[in-house]
Amino acid sequence: MDASGKANGYERLSPGAEALLGFLHPGGGNAAAARVLALPTDAWGETLALALRHGVAPLLHRALQSGGALARLPNQVRARLEEERRATALDNLRNLGQFQRIAQALRERDIPVIALKGLHLAELVYRDISLRPMSDLDVLVPSAQVEHAIAALLAMEFELIRGLPNGYDIGLTHRRLGILVEVHWALGRPSEAYTPPVEEIWRLALPTRLADADALVMSPEFLLLHVCTHLAHHHLFAFDLRALCDIAEIVGAHPALDWSFVIDQCSRNGGGRGVAAALRLARDHVGAKVPAEVLAKIGGDTLDAELLADALEQLDGFPGFAYELRTAPKLVALKSPIGWRAKIAVVWERIFVPRAELALLYGVPEHSARINLYYAVRLRDLVRRYAGSARELTGFRPQLAATTARRARLAQWVNET
Repeated sequence: MDASGKANGYERLSPGAEALLGFLHPGGGNAAAARVLALPTDAWGETLALALRHGVAPLLHRALQSGGALARLPNQVRARLEEERRATALDNLRNLGQFQRIAQALRERDIPVIALKGLHLAELVYRDISLRPMSDLDVLVPSAQVEHAIAALLAMEFELIRGLPNGYDIGLTHRRLGILVEVHWALGRPSEAYTPPVEEIWRLALPTRLADADALVMSPEFLLLHVCTHLAHHHLFAFDLRALCDIAEIVGAHPALDWSFVIDQCSRNGGGRGVAAALRLARDHVGAKVPAEVLAKIGGDTLDAELLADALEQLDGFPGFAYELRTAPKLVALKSPIGWRAKIAVVWERIFVPRAELALLYGVPEHSARINLYYAVRLRDLVRRYAGSARELTGFRPQLAATTARRARLAQWVNET
């Protein structure tokens, strides 16, 4: 945390959240031991709970370990952090093992695959699979080969998750292991303020060995843009603090990163304010080494301080909501004052996915006369999955009301040109 912490939203954070960010910031590493002693014993419970909720417990363990502060932690906190880091390593070994099988199966069918997000970050950016938890395995395949990729996974003990497509990916789970795989053919809806240029991402993708398999990954510049825009535009900061740590790690792992390319992409494809906000938050709160001149060129040094504080508060609080609201934050828009036309558009977009996607999901030929009947089946599946979240949205909760109001402000802010 820097001296301008109050102006950057720290006054809205709990003591546990402020302590967590202080430990994660590399500038606080040398003072970690003193920080540990200064934090009241009763605040450690909140700090640990937040670290677990945000997926940064392994990074907290690393920070305290490098600062020589682990021995000064309360015993139960130290044991829980060590346990979480071991569990992350074991989970990721299992995840990477499944990715190896998937990559091999797709390669045998001549289907190229780009490993996204956690798959790329854990092994090739963090360079330590005990540090970066993965909630699922995200892969990008060419849109023309999605059907063949899904067929390959269905032959490998995976099954489709009914009712969840959103226009750019389809989810599958492993029948025995419960591992979730999301097969992407795009990285966002065309209607979003920033839509990643998929053709250019494929053109600049880099071959690599990942999980002892041949695969492709995004260029460092597109990886950074993807993480920033996924946080700012796709989730409107209703995500977790791990995203800021991802940004810091990407920047640190790639000192030769082409910042002019990043700036140019923001200019050509939109999303500049969202990228600027994500980079600014990562710089201010977890020490990402973003050059000052880069932030200046994309407007990161003149961002509204109150809205930056909104974004930080949204990051701090949103993981406490129901899983469905966290993984599909656009549902929260139904509670915000965006007008009934916009709310209908949210529901419509969620139900009426393209026919080709519906055909993949339910195993019906795309041109079958019966295909339209499956929109009713999809509606049923969505109601079953999100009924609990809908009930939560209909009740009055001050925290939810504050979240939806922030969401509306942030949506308008990041989408302004």
